[in-house]
Amino acid sequence: MTDVQSSHSLKTRNSWKTVRSLLRRIRSNPIKHQRRSSQVIEGVGKGSISTSEGSVALSVAEFPVPQVQKALVVARKGEYEIRHDFPIPTVGDDEVMIRSHYVGLNPIDWKSVDFNFCLPEFPWVTGREMSGVVAQVGKNVSGYREGERVWTSTYYKDVRAGCFQEFVVVPSHTVLPIPSTVSFEAASCLGVAALTAGMSLWKWLGVPLPSATTDTSEEQWLLIWGGSTVTGQFATQFAVHSGLKVITVNSSETKALSEALGASHVVVRDGKSNEALVEEIRTITSGRITRAIDLVGTKTAALALDAVSTDAPVAFAPLAMMSGSQVVPENVTVHTVEMKQFVLDKSNVCYTEELGKLLGSGKVVLPELHLIEGGLEVVQDGLDMLKKGNMKGKKLVVRM
Repeated sequence: MTDVQSSHSLKTRNSWKTVRSLLRRIRSNPIKHQRRSSQVIEGVGKGSISTSEGSVALSVAEFPVPQVQKALVVARKGEYEIRHDFPIPTVGDDEVMIRSHYVGLNPIDWKSVDFNFCLPEFPWVTGREMSGVVAQVGKNVSGYREGERVWTSTYYKDVRAGCFQEFVVVPSHTVLPIPSTVSFEAASCLGVAALTAGMSLWKWLGVPLPSATTDTSEEQWLLIWGGSTVTGQFATQFAVHSGLKVITVNSSETKALSEALGASHVVVRDGKSNEALVEEIRTITSGRITRAIDLVGTKTAALALDAVSTDAPVAFAPLAMMSGSQVVPENVTVHTVEMKQFVLDKSNVCYTEELGKLLGSGKVVLPELHLIEGGLEVVQDGLDMLKKGNMKGKKLVVRM
């Protein structure tokens, strides 16, 4: 902590000038800057690069890093607590500390607490993705400056990387700059949904990178069961940019969404039997699906296996789990997608580079955000919303 304080001593002397300037701006428009607990702002960020924080563009680097912070911890099995004296994580030589501004919420966040997995000990901090500003860098880190806006994807085994705290520390290779085409708040959904979609396709399912795709007359089909999920939205677009034809399974409410993102065909599941759904998929694709992703659960994973090709080699990624007793056809290879590999294996940075190219080109439509005001105190409210489901393609994000 002494090192942290000394590294900021120069900035500390000027910090009160910045504070006084900010206070004058807040007083001039008090309603605009007042935090309203648990306020929900719907429909943010779809196809937009604007940010709601543009009016106060102060970087956290203008303020010294404190000695303690606020964190939402899993204090005991199934129980959360807000801690106001949680230790500030230390920064290693090859690591970056990020001050959190927005946190993306994901089903794994509530499932790990409710079912007591991915929690090495108590208390623990969860949360897998966020966007914020660089607060401090290790001595071996180059290419990042304090105050720069970045996003990251984290690994649950390091409590310092849990995103439900004010300051997060992660390996430098997992820290990515936010493209100019992506808003500050929307960048918080890249670390799980976008990265999972990209790595599932490019690393595990053998889909060629969009930048390396060549024209081919061969028709290749990808099935996405759960096309309206945020991961499904990204996967649809990435696959289309790689030259694949995409068929998704959606509700009638989100059919138009997947069509707009480039799906060649959307099968509406409402009011249909499982057998009818499988038959419709096989008829449309002539039984030629050679890649598939399931984003719903064990029952739909089984249906996806019934819908793919019965003779050509098939690569399948059951991202929402598959029953251990599931019978897998001989021509199907089931891939276990381990997103921890992004953190543990630096070579996987090639996939974030590809993702950055796509995002920077403006060719990717970002999901509509369901933005919740209120910071860490409202994270549990957001997770409860996720449990209820039916987000209709929207991504839950909490402003810190």
